[in-house]
Amino acid sequence: MQTWLDTAAYAYSYYLSVENNTTTMAAPPKVFISYASEQSDFAELMKMKLEAASVEVWRDAHEIVAGEEWRNEIDYGLLNADAIIVLLTPAAAASAYVTYEWAFALGNGKRVLPVLLADCDIHPRLSVFQYLDFTARRRPWGKLTQRVQELHQQETQYQAKEDEPTLEELFEGIRSLINADKEKGAQTFTKAASRMINASHYLRGVDKNLQTILWVDDSPVNKAFERKALAALGFTFDLAANTAEALQLLKSKTYAAIVSDMGRKEGPQEGYVLLKALRQTDDSTPFFIYSSSNKPEHKEMARERGAQGATNRADELIDLVTTHTRRQPK
Repeated sequence: MQTWLDTAAYAYSYYLSVENNTTTMAAPPKVFISYASEQSDFAELMKMKLEAASVEVWRDAHEIVAGEEWRNEIDYGLLNADAIIVLLTPAAAASAYVTYEWAFALGNGKRVLPVLLADCDIHPRLSVFQYLDFTARRRPWGKLTQRVQELHQQETQYQAKEDEPTLEELFEGIRSLINADKEKGAQTFTKAASRMINASHYLRGVDKNLQTILWVDDSPVNKAFERKALAALGFTFDLAANTAEALQLLKSKTYAAIVSDMGRKEGPQEGYVLLKALRQTDDSTPFFIYSSSNKPEHKEMARERGAQGATNRADELIDLVTTHTRRQPK
């Protein structure tokens, strides 16, 4: 059974591996395979080949369990991959889902590796990338795994080590995350440590000058632990108590994300009022509803109105904010 000290030792050894620029605890390469459903058998074969080469593979057909929010899970898989492999076929070229996946990946600074399975019209945005030819009987698996390893190495070396949180900051963030979800009983030390370490790893590719969050809440003191957890990852905050204050701040500053409660003194759905006003002029800034509800229908309603997510849990908020923060262009 893993104890508090075991997890503390894990977090400490992770920190030391970063400080010493070693690969003692280096994470394995991670890829996301994007494909049309007609190629599910080939995608499974590719998954097996890559996993045999110690590559972690994410493909939506098997990774999302029943009941999970599939769009958030797909975005999470894309954002946490070193590279996105796109299986090019006529069906994939015509697929809105495949197009969304590689476009979303490119928009967030991810590497895209096209694999040609059958002759097709290649989108101009993808045609600039050198593809691997798997047509006819060609099966260059060795070249594929080598390219994945190269992209992984580039990703892990992308940011300088001084961008990592200090050991003290990391543990303060873990404690704050536990306290934020304490009433829900959702966080053990092990889970909180894993969440913070993964978020820290992802944020190595984010410009530290673009990590200010606009936090809108008429009682911001109630969410102090959530902000402390995010602050440990390098985020800073501007606070607004109402919609008018938030809109005034948005006139003069660009934010990494906006976190808003739902009901305020102005009205029971004031979070949506702010969201509507924002989306009239800004389609790109991530917006999250952080309120008392975690019902699937409320999450869906928030997305339909233009938010990137909605939750009442601090651990989910950490995931949403960090994985929607835009990466610097490589």
